[in-house]
Amino acid sequence: MNQLQLYINDQLVDLSDDSPIALTFQINNLAEVKNQQGNTSNQFKLPLTQRNRQILGFPDDIAFTTGLPYDNYQAKIVQDGLEIIPYGLAVLNGIEQDSANITVLSGNVDFFDALDGKIYDMGDSSSQWTNYGQNLAWKEYDHEWGLNEIVTSQTKQDGWIWPVIDYGFITPDFDKPIDIFTMRPGFFIKTAIDLMIKNTGYKARGSLLQNKLYPKLICQFANDNFEHGTDYQNSTEGTGKAASLLYVTSEQITIDGGQLGMHANSHTDETRPIGFAEYHATTKRVKGTASVIFDMDMHGIANTGDNGYFELYIDYRDANGNASHAETLTVNFTDKAYPAGARERTENFKNLKVTHEFDLAEGDSIFISFHLHRYNTTVFIHKGATFRFDVDQKQLLYGQKVQCERIFPDISQKDLLKDVLQRFGIVCQTDNSKRIVSFNSFADIVANIPIAKNWTGKTLNQGKAISFQLGGYAQVNNMKHKEDDNVLPKNFADAQIKVADKTLPASADLFESQFAPSLNTPYTGGSVAQIKKADPDADANDFTISTSPRILIDQKLDLRSLKNYPTVKFTDGEKTAEVNDIISVPYFYKPDGEYNLCFADKPGTGGKTLPGLKSNYYRELEKILTRTKKVVRYFLLNPRDILELDLLVPVYIEQDGCYYYINKIDSWRAGQPTKVELVKMG
Repeated sequence: MNQLQLYINDQLVDLSDDSPIALTFQINNLAEVKNQQGNTSNQFKLPLTQRNRQILGFPDDIAFTTGLPYDNYQAKIVQDGLEIIPYGLAVLNGIEQDSANITVLSGNVDFFDALDGKIYDMGDSSSQWTNYGQNLAWKEYDHEWGLNEIVTSQTKQDGWIWPVIDYGFITPDFDKPIDIFTMRPGFFIKTAIDLMIKNTGYKARGSLLQNKLYPKLICQFANDNFEHGTDYQNSTEGTGKAASLLYVTSEQITIDGGQLGMHANSHTDETRPIGFAEYHATTKRVKGTASVIFDMDMHGIANTGDNGYFELYIDYRDANGNASHAETLTVNFTDKAYPAGARERTENFKNLKVTHEFDLAEGDSIFISFHLHRYNTTVFIHKGATFRFDVDQKQLLYGQKVQCERIFPDISQKDLLKDVLQRFGIVCQTDNSKRIVSFNSFADIVANIPIAKNWTGKTLNQGKAISFQLGGYAQVNNMKHKEDDNVLPKNFADAQIKVADKTLPASADLFESQFAPSLNTPYTGGSVAQIKKADPDADANDFTISTSPRILIDQKLDLRSLKNYPTVKFTDGEKTAEVNDIISVPYFYKPDGEYNLCFADKPGTGGKTLPGLKSNYYRELEKILTRTKKVVRYFLLNPRDILELDLLVPVYIEQDGCYYYINKIDSWRAGQPTKVELVKMG
């Protein structure tokens, strides 16, 4: 029996006898550990029978092609009654004559395909990655930037947290309250990964979820700007467009010095509000730009040493009623005034504009006023003049809600997951039928040796080949973090995997993390992580220095365990809150830390060494790369072998007396010899 069936969008298609389907299975090519691989077929041809044309959406008919060819088709491959590929994706690569070129993808491909798009897209209702607003996974973590939230978050172990970080504002006086305007949030990596996986419809399992370091990892804010999410920026409600103002004059405004009671012998100046609406801030904080745009005519004295002129002010009034000029536009007569040479002249002014940016508190307001010089000066502001206040919905202000996806750097979901997998030496395997993705380490594969599959009886005595190198490795393989000019010495957190093979190139980069390392600043109880974003020469609490993304380890410090039982104070300038029990003081590496996020080993306390990520998670790969042996053999694998295939379980070959990691099963077809790449373990 050798019956192969292909279903596309749950419909059985007609196959061609002269274009067989061959399947390749792979999860992680040890020749390229920085990337995860998936299962794929060869490109095969489907005959364009009437049935196939309808299933594929008439791709050969330019006039009547549907939208189906522009999307992935759902695919299922059945061999001898066994669903070898129960959930796959069929891709139409093109049409040639009377055939359609098709490739079927499965395994990790489906999972990583569902993870496409950026992290920021998950806060965008118009994005396909949120199912156009139906699944805003991060919204439940929206929270206010406020004193209470910061204080109560110190004990959090998932979601968002506002830990104590030195952004350049912590002083040697630890008793001084921490200004919460100099604080930024972090977000637990595991919570973020869980959200991303849930959004794909998969469930996670594997040793990564039991790793004690993994749930302590925090992505700590290190972006150049503290911004709202996409939906908030585009909103038309709340502190958004509705908090803006657009006022347009419906008639001409005349400002006549004589009518205002100005006289040559008494006073020649007048300042007062003008007939525009006043803008009132009705939320805790609002930031935006005020602008006035208008055309005007001015008539008055123009050829003396004391000419008439006009000034327009954008004025600020605080909640207590104290007013001041924030911006001034002065309009003087020019050589365009007419009639030329006359004592009294008229001049037309077009598209005059004055603007000012404001950061307002509740109760503050903005209004427009003017100053007119000389009693016989008259100004005519044309109908249609505009006064507007446009709220800046991009910048996040104190008292507003934080959209937590914006704590992360602007990277893709895949990049974040891949960084975590590389950090822990994790191999990813997807079970499409059960919708489960397994995250397991190289150590797990070694631990599975006792349950290894014995493929001795399936081995064919043909085409055996042995090579002593794997892919693009070099003699020195660098495990790197992203660089940051403020973190010195450079490369202090990096490591190398060395391969004793003089035939290899001298060096190569194995991978580079999305995140930079962090140094420490002394603080109560020891130290906290340092992310230098403040210019030490600046007076304001501004984040002006660009930094690379940061990942840290959450550490809970019990203040009650310290001498003299210190308290840590947080203040927003009006209120102060004291914490006398637990605060969060993250770190990247420190000698007395429980963990070390450097790839390299680092000095610990008491003369001990604190193992780095390479020592903890890459020992098995180092052993494999020591006297590497990649063996290519041919096997006769039946459909049940493929159905029950678990690439996390090694195989054993009695002829060699060795256990092997299955690096790749290449172009499997039922009843045909199949080439398999094996890598010797240990």
